[in-house]
Amino acid sequence: MSKKLSLEEMKKVAQLAKLHFEERELLQFLQDVNGIIAHFEKLDRLNLEEVSPTSHISWSQPPTHGDEVLEWQEKESIFQYAPQVIARYFIVPKVVEKEEK
Repeated sequence: MSKKLSLEEMKKVAQLAKLHFEERELLQFLQDVNGIIAHFEKLDRLNLEEVSPTSHISWSQPPTHGDEVLEWQEKESIFQYAPQVIARYFIVPKVVEKEEK
């Protein structure tokens, strides 16, 4: 059973997502999405009963390194690059304003 998304369905999805496309962009997007759906349908037809599930493609374990706390020797020098420092704190402009009710 082949399922394809219609142009009307694609327009509805775009509207629900509050996305705006030109007609040619919408047609290209529709073609891409239908290609992805067709690919998944092809994968769905594969017989995978004898294939064991895996969590990643590599059978080897990734290297692990122990955490080691190191004292940063030059931490005082970083303050020279800040536009403003007070009591070892960086002073930055306010980014978010609180709304008044």
